[in-house]
Amino acid sequence: MRLIPFLALIFLLTYCQTKQEQAVSESKDEILQVHVIPGELPDPSMIEVDGVYYATGSSNDWGPLYPIYKSTDLIHWDFVSYVFQEIPGWTSSSFWAPELYYKDGKFFCFYTAKRKDGVSVIGVAITTDIQKGFEDQGELLAWGNEAIDAFVFEEDEQLYVSWKAYGLNPDKPITLIGSKLSEDGLRLEGGSFEMITAEAESWEKGGIEGQSIFEKDGYIYMLYSGNACCGAACDYMVGVARAKSFLGPWEKFEGNPILSSNENWKCPGHGTALKTGEDWFYLYHAYPAAGFPYLGRSTLLSQMFWEEGNSWPSFKVSETPAELNSLSSDWTDDFEGEELSRFWRYDIPAHQFESSLKDGNLQLTEKEREESNASGIFLGINPAQADFSMETTVLTSGEAMKSISLYATRDKSLGLGVQAGNLILWEVVDGAFEVLHEMNVEETEKIQLRAEVKDAHIALFSYSLDGDNWLTVTNQKEQKQEVIGDHLGFWSWGIKAGVSVKGQSNEATGLFEEFKIEYD
Repeated sequence: MRLIPFLALIFLLTYCQTKQEQAVSESKDEILQVHVIPGELPDPSMIEVDGVYYATGSSNDWGPLYPIYKSTDLIHWDFVSYVFQEIPGWTSSSFWAPELYYKDGKFFCFYTAKRKDGVSVIGVAITTDIQKGFEDQGELLAWGNEAIDAFVFEEDEQLYVSWKAYGLNPDKPITLIGSKLSEDGLRLEGGSFEMITAEAESWEKGGIEGQSIFEKDGYIYMLYSGNACCGAACDYMVGVARAKSFLGPWEKFEGNPILSSNENWKCPGHGTALKTGEDWFYLYHAYPAAGFPYLGRSTLLSQMFWEEGNSWPSFKVSETPAELNSLSSDWTDDFEGEELSRFWRYDIPAHQFESSLKDGNLQLTEKEREESNASGIFLGINPAQADFSMETTVLTSGEAMKSISLYATRDKSLGLGVQAGNLILWEVVDGAFEVLHEMNVEETEKIQLRAEVKDAHIALFSYSLDGDNWLTVTNQKEQKQEVIGDHLGFWSWGIKAGVSVKGQSNEATGLFEEFKIEYD
């Protein structure tokens, strides 16, 4: 009598799996615009090696540096590792635009970073096993006040590198520059040459960058991004140019731009074009409209099309695209094990702390926090979407304030913390710490803190002493239930969700028993 329901279940599971596989297969026929990697990953670079695709993207000021993902179908990606666990010793901040390249059994990563003198230059790192990280080879090139966004291309067995220059020179137009690269990929050879120059009166508005170069049918094509890349005032778009040789001359397409914003995704650009089989694809970033501009830039995939009789590529991305696909999944860290989960990120300029796991607790200890750092030390993750809730359990002992927090920079944050028997609702605006509500709570060994977040910047905080009954901590200063984090918008990256510790001494410690995030 139980055989029929069992067979029905098998049929249902088989049917659902077949339909899912069919949907993936059909989506490969025309992939118009698909969100493929959850969370924040701007400026994505992609390569294919022996049937496996690898991607990475900018870290900005968040370590570890340059997360690496892999895929076999361009749609489903798994986290692998990081290019660097620690920042190279000669660098300081602004870790942008890592460009992956593969040649003769060796992986290269050409990346942008600021030196300790504050000038952005391009460095290079290598490895023979991408899953084990990279070994830094130091600075590859500097160019005046700034050199960023490297891209490497091989033509007739000669390696070339291109980069963006003059972005900080008001007296010169932004220009993409090229040079020959040595056979080992570790030094420039010969002189430089100009490739294309930004036009102030066109859609580019004087800004070009994020080039990706490839060959098709006797032409060398360059997808590049123009206008303002980032923040609330962004207007990024993608254009294309072509030449018969990497050395030029380069011709811009009269129909530019070929990819721009729509209802779901804002300011698309800075990606990598790649051919798989007979099809061409572009992996790039854009801001999700939900949570803009507080949520960081996500990684999308779009197919490129080549109409018969037209040698210029195009996209079929609609101004009113289909419903968004969701990549968010709930996540819990119970702090068991010996090492911190690889998904936690830290603010590099404010990284004066030690972290460890012991007896199912995360221990964060401040180390020489700068006086100007009003937020304290912070560990966080990239939220996968704009609406979510997060919870943590805090051990109340110790003099430090232990908080659940939303964090953009150490000058832009907010949270709910516990310190010396008091609950403190707080925010940091332009570097100034302010208490929004302070209240006494009964003495207890542990307390649970929760934040329900809407639109990536509006937070309703609450606490619980037993895990069942939750009490709201209102924004008393502004006479509101929620804290409105309008100040959390930052031009270069999105908010992080996590935990923080702030004390009066350099050895202030906070203990957290668990952290979880759930999506609406």
